[in-house]
Amino acid sequence: MKKIIGVFLIIGVLCAIGDVCIDRVPHNYKIINANLQKIKIKGNTYDNYYLLTFDVVYCNFTYEFFKAPFPPGRNGSIDSLCSIKVLDKRGYDMTDRFSQDSIQRNEGRSLYVVYPKRSDSTVIEADVEKSVMNITNKINSNIDENRMFRIETGRILKLRHTKMTPASLKVEFKGREITSKVVSRGSTVYYAFD
Repeated sequence: MKKIIGVFLIIGVLCAIGDVCIDRVPHNYKIINANLQKIKIKGNTYDNYYLLTFDVVYCNFTYEFFKAPFPPGRNGSIDSLCSIKVLDKRGYDMTDRFSQDSIQRNEGRSLYVVYPKRSDSTVIEADVEKSVMNITNKINSNIDENRMFRIETGRILKLRHTKMTPASLKVEFKGREITSKVVSRGSTVYYAFD
């Protein structure tokens, strides 16, 4: 009887260790939607900024013992991204109108965007980005400067002075594409610790 209790005790301890130490980790992600929204950065007089975010589904899960501190989808997109295009109301490509931002990027300081239109006041982390082409390159290489590219981080882009107004966003992959409308109603962006 003591042997049976001992065996069950050992099995229980092993199950508890496995539950604590083994995690299910996604290695890749698939972009299912892209969003471009006009934003206003608090304290900045220039107001032609846009926030690019991606909706993703994580895939290729594996089980890992003592998971390393990597973000989900650390092996990048399962699709090869061909292009991201911003189109105006007439369908003309205005992607090249987005340029280097004048905001000084401070290392270790990201921006946080509050969406007041949502009832749960969702907060998202966002970084200032140089260009739309730069984002495409980062997704395909899965590298953001000296660190791994994080798809869940929003990207802030500056639109240079132009008469064109963004109307739709087109994301093209090999074999498929995603098209979405640009949200022109702006949200306010705040620095995290200001």
